Amino acid sequence: MYKRYRFRHKETVVTVLLDDDSFYGVVVEAILTARRAVESMIKRDPLFQITLEPYDCEGFIVGRMCQASKVAGVGPMASVAGVIAQHAVERAVEEGAEFVVVDNGGDIAMYLDRPVRVGLFTYNHKLCFEIDEQGFYAVCTSSGTIGHSISFGFADACTIFAKDACIADAFATALCNEIKEDFERKEIEETLRSFWRRAKEHVLGAVVVKNNVVGFVGNVPKVVKGVVNTDLITRTRRLGL
Repeated sequence: MYKRYRFRHKETVVTVLLDDDSFYGVVVEAILTARRAVESMIKRDPLFQITLEPYDCEGFIVGRMCQASKVAGVGPMASVAGVIAQHAVERAVEEGAEFVVVDNGGDIAMYLDRPVRVGLFTYNHKLCFEIDEQGFYAVCTSSGTIGHSISFGFADACTIFAKDACIADAFATALCNEIKEDFERKEIEETLRSFWRRAKEHVLGAVVVKNNVVGFVGNVPKVVKGVVNTDLITRTRRLGL
């Protein structure tokens, strides 16, 4: 049975699941290391923080963000929560962890040796996905109606399933940006098909929730009956670093 931890540093609010608490310090240090790398980049190049377009940069953390921005067609900060979570999981695995989940404000990186369930909560829907995978896995969500993240779309939730949370975070933003205010079922289906043609080499699947419409594309985990406990949601006042 795993243990649950909560960690907060500045705007980063994280829930960590581990079955061995000796890795908790590794996770925290990795989160702080990733944050410092992004903060340093912003000081050197303020445009990195505000651009909404793909960007060129180098570095272990920020370089991954810029690569994600290029493949997804968004700004590098669209992947900041995901890259922090992903780096923390990877560092724990390097130290020997066999099960670790890092939920950074709803962008989740995991390394799994057992099935887990992830809840997706919107105003109209509560979905529970059973993830029966081994190794690295990521679930990242962007919303145009819930939370404080920058979005040009109007979806209640666009959730991406992938092997890397940095990539998943960027594509979640990209997909959400495409869901316009007047979209109904037909437009959402067309958008998902178009999105999948360019994203399928990078992600496993996607879900869009808007009002009473729920759309799926790709390899999405099985939806199961379960209770989505909103008390477990990792909340923060604003997304970003």
